[in-house]
Amino acid sequence: MDETRLPPEENKENKLDEVLTERLEREREGWVVRRKKVEEMEKLFQEFSGHKMLIVVKGPPDPDSIACAWAHQSIAHHFGVEGQIIYFDPISHPENRALVKALGVEVRLYTPEMDLSEFSSYALVDTPSEDFPALERFPKDAPLFSLVDHHKKTGKVKARFVDIRENAGSTSAIYTEYLQYGKFTLHNNQAEHTALATALHHGIRSDTDNLFLAREVDWRAAAYLSQFADKDLLKLIASSSVTASMMDILQNGLASKEIRDNYLFAGVGFVRELDRDGIAQAADYLVRREGIDTAVVFGVVEEKYIHGSLRTRSTTVDPDIFLKEVFGADKETGKAYGGGRLDKGGFQIPLNIFEGCTDRDLLWQLVSSTIKAKFMKKLGHH
Repeated sequence: MDETRLPPEENKENKLDEVLTERLEREREGWVVRRKKVEEMEKLFQEFSGHKMLIVVKGPPDPDSIACAWAHQSIAHHFGVEGQIIYFDPISHPENRALVKALGVEVRLYTPEMDLSEFSSYALVDTPSEDFPALERFPKDAPLFSLVDHHKKTGKVKARFVDIRENAGSTSAIYTEYLQYGKFTLHNNQAEHTALATALHHGIRSDTDNLFLAREVDWRAAAYLSQFADKDLLKLIASSSVTASMMDILQNGLASKEIRDNYLFAGVGFVRELDRDGIAQAADYLVRREGIDTAVVFGVVEEKYIHGSLRTRSTTVDPDIFLKEVFGADKETGKAYGGGRLDKGGFQIPLNIFEGCTDRDLLWQLVSSTIKAKFMKKLGHH
């Protein structure tokens, strides 16, 4: 039957079927091409199994290059290759220092004393050129394993593996494909995979101007990574107010956290007055932890007073009443040590006589145990 004579509904369905079939075919062809490139890289990694590889970040490390270097190291490790990430220029931007600290990325600043003879190959990420500082000190017979980038080619590349895509907005998106279609892939139940996905997602967002300049490969990679990335931490890292000091505070809180029922308590140690807001930011992050509805973070500021923040998602916890019942008020002034509103609160308690304590470890032990004991008493844990 002539298609033009079909009923409108049936004609429309046929057109839709054609569009879907064409789209599926394009996706299948794209998958084959991407998988072929991944297989090429994996075969080469197998050839270098048991060797040490230098992973080079050129220029000031940025989110895209840091994430790609880490992804390369992770894939290499899966195939028995030990990778060392190295950089030459200081990580000067606070956001980039925060990224490295928050996610625990192991990177090493090059020094002239470093022994490069132990590496049998090197890899370059997020750069179109093959050279790097100190290349003349690298073993002459050690090949360039790979060069992966999204910038314009600068000539013929002599690497064993080359993947330069000018149609990508970020190199992180390319490395994400290696994870998505390769033998080493991401899993939700592994903390390191969550951190790597977070780094790659941030790398994509950073290099594409928060996805405004993203290309198809970037969107596809971001969608895949969103299944594994820590979105709250991603937001925290991307915030212009995040500093390396704040990340130190958050890491201290994560390391010292104590969970009782639905409450999380974390002492972050000694904090500068300049970084005091980091205590509240840490509480904002920690309250989002699964199984937690109330987080309390505290520290000693300038060795003069205890400062703490409370964040809650509980419908039964009133921060103002809760903190006033825990800490009471100054007997001389009658001023409450703590208070709050809606879902947040804070407290400040002067150290008074303990200000002069020169043993910082002893002082912190006293502060931490006392603060936690007061909360435990309020919760009925003695």
